[in-house]
Amino acid sequence: MDSCATLGKVSTKVFFTFCAVFGLLICFFGHRSLKLGFFCMGFIIFGFFMFLLLTGVTHLNHDACLLLTALAGVIGGILLAGYWWRFGCIYLCIMFVGLVLGFLVSSIVFFTPIGEYSSFRNDAIFWLTFACIALMLPAFLLPFPKTLNILSCGVVGSYAVVLAIDSYVYTSLSYITLNVLKRALSRDFSAAYSSVPFQRNDFIIMAVWVILAVCGVITQLYRERERPAFPPDPLRGVETAAGAADHQHPGSQSPLAAPEGSDLWAGLAEFRDYFRQPPSRGERTPLLL
Repeated sequence: MDSCATLGKVSTKVFFTFCAVFGLLICFFGHRSLKLGFFCMGFIIFGFFMFLLLTGVTHLNHDACLLLTALAGVIGGILLAGYWWRFGCIYLCIMFVGLVLGFLVSSIVFFTPIGEYSSFRNDAIFWLTFACIALMLPAFLLPFPKTLNILSCGVVGSYAVVLAIDSYVYTSLSYITLNVLKRALSRDFSAAYSSVPFQRNDFIIMAVWVILAVCGVITQLYRERERPAFPPDPLRGVETAAGAADHQHPGSQSPLAAPEGSDLWAGLAEFRDYFRQPPSRGERTPLLL
């Protein structure tokens, strides 16, 4: 945040290298492994807000902020994945996933010359428009949670690779989110001219980003075309399996767990047997002389 020197630090390279590895995983396997996808999205959300809080309120150095950001991100990822594991509310988790995609799409819009319009120098107009664009995409695709999750994993996961490349080779594509981050932390950043030039390596990295995103989305859509939209949450699956096991072993059930109405049928059976004549114990076949 202070200068380009922070991008060249070892801690920054290690941080974004791990982000790139997990980004590639969710780009191609984010929907198949929901816990991993939710963990990465929770990591992004909680880590982003923690970095804003630490940078805006405290005076910690870059390495300390990065370490605490990673710690908060891990906790946030565990919370989001654990919420799905415990309660199975898929739409709430997908809403958070869609917000990450909406944030990135809105950042891309303001990275274009549209963001240089004089109207957006006003912070109230900028943040209101930014929030509307960020909410529009997840609100439109929320009725299709499977598509929204795959699209988010493909686009966001591939952009994590771009951020990792920026730690080693300069690229203007990192300013897509960096400009928004700086504007949130600096009151005077709205008056700055934030357009950056595109060079040859920027076009190459942008092509890599597009290819990764398209390949990841198409691969996941093709792989998941005949599978259910979402698997049952693990905790509910364990409870269902336990209930099925108890049902298969009726001898292990207590008398109190008998089906409703079984006592009535037993009483009717006894009443019917009362009027039946007992079978004769003697031989009724005539003897042949």
